[in-house]
This record gives sequence, structure tokens and C-alpha cells, in this order.
Amino acid sequence: DAGEVMNRRGTTVRFRPDPEIFGPAARFSPARLFAMARAKAYLFAGVEIRWSCAAELVDAGGAVPTEATFRFPGGLSDYLEERLTGADRLVDGRFSGRAGAAGRNGAVEWAVAFVEEDGFVQSYCNTIPTPEGGTHEQGLRTALLKGLRTHGERTGNKRVQQITADDVAGAAAALLSVFVREPEFVGQTKERLATADAARVVEQAVRDPFDHWLVEDPARAKALMERRLERAEERLRRRQEK
Repeated sequence: DAGEVMNRRGTTVRFRPDPEIFGPAARFSPARLFAMARAKAYLFAGVEIRWSCAAELVDAGGAVPTEATFRFPGGLSDYLEERLTGADRLVDGRFSGRAGAAGRNGAVEWAVAFVEEDGFVQSYCNTIPTPEGGTHEQGLRTALLKGLRTHGERTGNKRVQQITADDVAGAAAALLSVFVREPEFVGQTKERLATADAARVVEQAVRDPFDHWLVEDPARAKALMERRLERAEERLRRRQEK
């Protein structure tokens, strides 16, 4: 322990877009930068980020303040709870956890809640948003599906094999963050992760904790399983009708 740190100066970086490259009318979007700064705070649990923006750049009464402080000690779990305020839950509680050191190769963090409305997955790779998903999201879906099927078999429910990854994901409101060395993306915009190993890393990180989460509350696990079975059977009925 080095004790109290007196030097609070740190490093200041200033830059301007080159008008010859971006054009003379190029401007930053305060709303976009505000969202990015906030995202960094929940992607690195416990880190404090202070936001400041000139008043003349912010719309009066808008969603972007001139000053704000972001700090989420619980990381993605805190953010998911905030995002789902007022949402109807399929079952109580949320499934969250971390594997590996934040910012290191192979690190995974996740937060999942099961909701009555349609679910979603918001994912990141090396703090870069991946709105089109990719291999890391596939690993999460696989872990949730295998975990629910295994629990069904363990409790003697053979019907659970009817459940698919889409049935589970349909009720999962999830946040996922991974750190991968030299990640591969689809396209120049990096909106979809293509790193094959990411699926394995995420599945291995999530699978055992999800098994434990189901076992620790049998009533919650049974309710989740039965509701997903209802969806699976409804899907099969519609297929037969067609």
C-alpha cells in the first residue's frame, strides 16, 4: 500500500479532428460521447468517470447533462438492474458473474434477468459495442440452453429437450462483455464478433455458475423451465398447424 496519493494531476489529452480528413463541418455528438463514457463505467466495475460538457453544446432540457459522475460497483449487474426498472420479471433475481481479470484476454462478465416481455442481448468485445452479436453471444445462448436442459434432466423432466436456444433467449435480458486478444470482426464497423474461440470461452465461463444458480433455488428454476416449455410447445403447435 503506497498510502495516500497527493499528485492528482494525471494526464490531459486534447485533440481536434483534422478538417482535411473529416471536413470543416465535423462535430462531436454530446449524446453519443455521453453514452460511451457511461458505458465504460459499467464495463469496468468500480471505476469512476466524471463527465463534463460545455453548456452551449447541450440542448436545454435534454438527456445529456453538463456534468455527471458514473460509477457502477456491480458492473453490468448494476446497469441491468437500472435498465429493467419497472419491467415484469419471469422469475425473481438475476444471474450475474465474472470470470478472469477485467481487461485481460479471456475475461468474461455477464448479467442476465428473465423477463415477461421479449428479451435482448447487449454485448461488447474489448469495450467495443457489438450490436449485431457474434460468437460471444452464441456462447452465452449455448450455456443457458445446456444449463436449463441439464437441470430438467436432473429433476426428471424429459420434456425439457424440446426447448431451444431461441426459447431461452426469448425471455433473457442480458448484458455481456468479453476481452479477446486480436479479435476478429465482420465488416469494418466491428458490429459483429467473429472470433471462433469466444464462443467456447463464454460458454465455459457461464455454464457452471448457471447450473449453481438454478440449483440454489429449485422453485425459481422450475418456474423458469415450465414457462420456457410453454413457449416451446406453442412453437411446435404453430409448426404443426402450418
